Amino acid sequence: MKTLLCLLIAIAVGATLQYEGLPHGLLLGSILSTALIASNLRFSPTLPLSLGYVQIVLGIATGLMFKSWDSQTATALLPSLGFLFVCLMAQISFAGLWLFKVSGWNAKDSLIAVYPGALAAVFDLLESERASSKVIVVHLVRLLSITVLVSFLIPGPVHLAFSESPALGLNTGLIALSLIVVCIVLGRVLLRIGVPAPFMLTAIIVTGVYIKFGYLQEFQMPQWSVDFATLILGVLIGAKFKDISLAELLRHGRAGVMSVGLMLLTAAAFAGIAARVLGSDPLTLWMAYMPGAIETITIVAFGGGLNVVFILTHHLVRMMALHFAPAVMVQARRWRQSEL
Repeated sequence: MKTLLCLLIAIAVGATLQYEGLPHGLLLGSILSTALIASNLRFSPTLPLSLGYVQIVLGIATGLMFKSWDSQTATALLPSLGFLFVCLMAQISFAGLWLFKVSGWNAKDSLIAVYPGALAAVFDLLESERASSKVIVVHLVRLLSITVLVSFLIPGPVHLAFSESPALGLNTGLIALSLIVVCIVLGRVLLRIGVPAPFMLTAIIVTGVYIKFGYLQEFQMPQWSVDFATLILGVLIGAKFKDISLAELLRHGRAGVMSVGLMLLTAAAFAGIAARVLGSDPLTLWMAYMPGAIETITIVAFGGGLNVVFILTHHLVRMMALHFAPAVMVQARRWRQSEL
């Protein structure tokens, strides 16, 4: 009952902000309302399978955009991906050194706090059963900062981005159902080895494969499904404030803001350089070089009418580089321990 009430409040606040013309008001309103409820009542809404739903919806919607994908497009991405890897190393170095040298954090906490992505794999790799509250604060600041920043910088939803799909025939419906089943099965496999956002990863790739084999050419994700995914994502982000007190947020917030600011400024600098070298749009490049928050960036990129495939390709490569390797190392370590 509490979860339902929280969802209804999030819908009301988000819809109001959206109606008043606030860019991405549905996302920001659901975050704000849920964060206030979670922090004051120490209550976190129970939404089983919700993150999987968000990832699959956004993944399929992104995969459908690969209809225009070709080898020439892939080749054009390679130079930008080179800038991405250098940018990631610079982000980690600058922000980590700030926390280590200026804020006086130890080396391990500094590294975990500036890790540009999900925490699950790296926590396991470093044998950390529980992150300290200050590390969690930095990641919350990062997630919230990116969400708010890109929401206000990118224009509000472009309704033409998601045209209504025609009524599904039996054949198309069965193909879409098989797509969802394959995404869930493969996503659970990746989940078992510690890969973050696994359902989004599989949904993008499998949908792209379906498109290239000539399936789902006329299919579009219904707008309501993307709106609901936006709402759920906002509730999930807001719920993370349940275990963070205001005192902890204020105490470690300054270090979090500075480290996240350094990462975002580094991404902006590399985006500016890459734009001059490659002749690409600097805002799109900046979104592509953001340190994490793939679901949020996907939502905002869709709403702003940006080149979602270009942006998401960079984030998928970042995830594979930063998450697959730690996950494989974790599994290898466990296998060696079981052999002993």
